[in-house]
Amino acid sequence: MNKSTFFLLSILTIAFYPIIYSQEDTTVQRLSVGFQVGLNASTVTGTSFQGINKVGLLSSICISKKIKENINLDLNLSYSQKGTLKPPVPKNGDYTKYLMNLDYISSELYCRYQRKGIHYLGGLGMGVLIRAEETDENNQVIVGNGDFSKMEITGALGILFPLSDKFGIGVLGTHSLIPVRKHANGVTFRLNRGQYNQVVSFILKYTILS
Repeated sequence: MNKSTFFLLSILTIAFYPIIYSQEDTTVQRLSVGFQVGLNASTVTGTSFQGINKVGLLSSICISKKIKENINLDLNLSYSQKGTLKPPVPKNGDYTKYLMNLDYISSELYCRYQRKGIHYLGGLGMGVLIRAEETDENNQVIVGNGDFSKMEITGALGILFPLSDKFGIGVLGTHSLIPVRKHANGVTFRLNRGQYNQVVSFILKYTILS
């Protein structure tokens, strides 16, 4: 674990501690612990490639704190594979390929609201980039496109459908709030400050303790 990752986890743990052990509830009876796994469909906006074509893995450890009857605060520690893919299109005579792999360790804090059996959530996340690689159709590493930011801040909105007391399925949309990399030419235009991760995650959640 590098220093940036350790720092991130320490700050988020300290920040969430007062929420878990609030004065009005000094026990852990209202905590639930679980994990989730899923698939990321991702792209990186601000590149010359369009479409969500890259698939990656998502896995999280989840801690949830009920603060009201229908409101929970969720803290996730996640490993997430993001990036973008420009696949070859042989029928059009295009055999070029571009693959960007961006892997993150991140923590997210969500507010989850339950209504009529459906859970709606939104929140913020902070991640540390642990792997960045760009390759072409020959699996050769591409260099010279600029460095990626070591940190990522994200915003997210999602929906979760409980299947039972233990299982649920959901969809989560995530977008970088600051660029993960500047444009190669350094040009910016209004809100377009560079390249941004854009991810749709399909998740299966399991609650171990509640």
